[in-house]
Amino acid sequence: QDAEYPGSDLKNDSINILYCRYICIVTLTLLTSKTAEAMATEITDKEVIQKIELEVFTNQIAMDMGIRIIELAKSRNQAIAVEISRLNHTIFLYVDDGLPADKHNWLRRKANVAKHFEESSLAVKATLEKREMSLEKPFGLDEKDYIAKGGSIPVFVKNAGMIATITVSGLRDFE
Repeated sequence: QDAEYPGSDLKNDSINILYCRYICIVTLTLLTSKTAEAMATEITDKEVIQKIELEVFTNQIAMDMGIRIIELAKSRNQAIAVEISRLNHTIFLYVDDGLPADKHNWLRRKANVAKHFEESSLAVKATLEKREMSLEKPFGLDEKDYIAKGGSIPVFVKNAGMIATITVSGLRDFE
């Protein structure tokens, strides 16, 4: 359903742009394992989305995005956890039934990477692997608080900088 957001002339455009760009990443995970593995071998640095930039990002947009991500996962029979944080406050959090209790920790660690480097956790992973580096050396980041696995992407608002992260767990990191 289309929805208008107060103070925005963009109507649903921002939601759709953000949703579509993020779903490109999430969709890889929601494919069958065989297809996802085949696609993972084709991922190049240019295909890894590093960040999302929008004109506006509100709590309502975050909630709509979270719900749409869950609906897509459920339509593919995938169990996921989703956290959307805005200005370091959790706006949306969902952990599917049957997922391990540590999913909150995975969400936190992935989001920490996206916040620290201001690019997607998958892009950070690709860079680290390409340069044969780790988060610990030379960055001094402890694995109990940071993990370079796919699943978290920062959201930037034009003329404001990074204001949010969207993080998904429960899928393979290249999905």
